[in-house]
Amino acid sequence: MKLPRAFIAAAPVLLCSSLAHAQQSSIQQLQNMQQQQQQLSVPIPELHAGTNAPELYAGENADIGPQRILQVGENGKPRRNYFDATLDTQVFYTDNANYGSVDQRISSWVFVNTAQAALAPDAYDLGPGKFAPAIGFSSQWYNYTDASMSPLDFDAQTAFANLRYLLGNWQFSAGANFTRLATQGSYTESYHEWLPSLGVQRILPLNDTMAFVLGDSIDYHFTKTVSNGQRQDINDHFDNTAYLTFNWQATSHFIVQPFYRFEYSYYQFDTFADNKRNDYLNSVGLTLLYNFNQYVSVRTFYSYTTKISDDKYTPTYDEMNGGIGATLDIRF
Repeated sequence: MKLPRAFIAAAPVLLCSSLAHAQQSSIQQLQNMQQQQQQLSVPIPELHAGTNAPELYAGENADIGPQRILQVGENGKPRRNYFDATLDTQVFYTDNANYGSVDQRISSWVFVNTAQAALAPDAYDLGPGKFAPAIGFSSQWYNYTDASMSPLDFDAQTAFANLRYLLGNWQFSAGANFTRLATQGSYTESYHEWLPSLGVQRILPLNDTMAFVLGDSIDYHFTKTVSNGQRQDINDHFDNTAYLTFNWQATSHFIVQPFYRFEYSYYQFDTFADNKRNDYLNSVGLTLLYNFNQYVSVRTFYSYTTKISDDKYTPTYDEMNGGIGATLDIRF
């Protein structure tokens, strides 16, 4: 669950908590966060030398030669980096914070703060491509301003490992993470999951400042929910996510990223019986990103999401959100 170097895009995906066997709001929000991070972390390839755009993988700039943002080391070679530390903060407004049906909507401002540390060495040459591993830990804090949502404030801690192989304009990835959710204050665990995943994406450059990125990923959630009466593995499910992002580096510091994402989820169990469950999610959005330098960036974002399910106890909903955020990322 490596966070994007330039930003952490988050949208609340919350189900109505009044349904006894529906997913907890924090669980659904976590899962949507994971998918958006994967889809929105792709920058433009083959940028002009001297720009400050985010990297496709940790240490990419070092592989394409000395640039204005890098300090050249001894013998004309950039010093290799091994560690990555990220701090991120963002606030956004959503018209459906609990992801309820039309008559159950709750609007709220949402604050998400993230601290992450990772062992993520610059990519190594391996065969015809490059290999970029990462292992680390992330902690996130979610807080709502609406009085009816604030009791649901929660923390998420994630240990993750990612392996990426880059071959031309292709990227192949495999990873796994373990995440636990805990209520704020008491820090009592309410949920944890083990999430292995596989992904592939293709960059389709139009020129040196514009590119489409087409990708697909699959994963499976092995879950345990602390609950009263219902089976603890009710949230076990398979996801298949396809996404298309357009990346335009309008200036050396300013990047525009519209996107579309489709996600299919297959649950082993619906909410009240041992039947199968199918969910379908569509999301479109836009992120405007400004990099001050290789360390600091700010962003504003907007997204619209719809979701339907063949489980009659899972609400069909739509949701709009938008906000701002800032990231400090240091590699050393």
